[in-house]
Amino acid sequence: MNKREIIQKLIELLSSELNVFNFNAATKSQGFIRRDKSATYFFYFMIYNRTNIKTGAKGFQVEPYAELSIPEIEKYYKEITINKELKTEWNFITLGNSIANLQANPDGINKKRNESLDLFLFDESQIRPVAEELLKQFKKVALPYFISNNTVNKVDELLNKNPNEYCVHIYNDLYRFIKGAIAAKLNNNPGFEQILVTYENLIVKGDMPDDCKEEMARLNSILPMIGKNIYI
Repeated sequence: MNKREIIQKLIELLSSELNVFNFNAATKSQGFIRRDKSATYFFYFMIYNRTNIKTGAKGFQVEPYAELSIPEIEKYYKEITINKELKTEWNFITLGNSIANLQANPDGINKKRNESLDLFLFDESQIRPVAEELLKQFKKVALPYFISNNTVNKVDELLNKNPNEYCVHIYNDLYRFIKGAIAAKLNNNPGFEQILVTYENLIVKGDMPDDCKEEMARLNSILPMIGKNIYI
């Protein structure tokens, strides 16, 4: 087995079940995607090389991820970011993380990191049980996560509830600062000004790169237009 064969087999085993929920296979992106008016949803798998310490057998570890993109937020982020490497639909994620990390941090504060569901593949006989567990995690964790968090006000709540803490719902601090501020502005959050100041201070305190400071400056320059129908 190689990684491509594993992805193809997992998608084959899961397609009929996920199609019921309007998730379509996206083999090149290693998972499934669903698009509707409010959001785009991504359920996909990262595959890592692993070695069984006891036997020396070579195999793989599968980690499922649940992520979603809110177009109303991402359209502004695309105007702000200077990162030229962000090109595909899957690069513009508003919320999400691995299923294991989301489960390990139910309060939203990213205290436990690099968690794992320990889904291992050392021979082909394990593919079906892993697919069954992935389906279980999709129904138990991913689908409720998508349904509960596909609005601007939920993004505002999840990203900005504890602005001084690391957030499990987004893996990059700069994304969190910019997208959290956009969500707060769109949602007319009464604490918006303080949230913005907090994120500006964290960029300075964390001695983050100049591109982070530039993106924050670009955010400030378009703030009066965010939420206005005349913009974009």
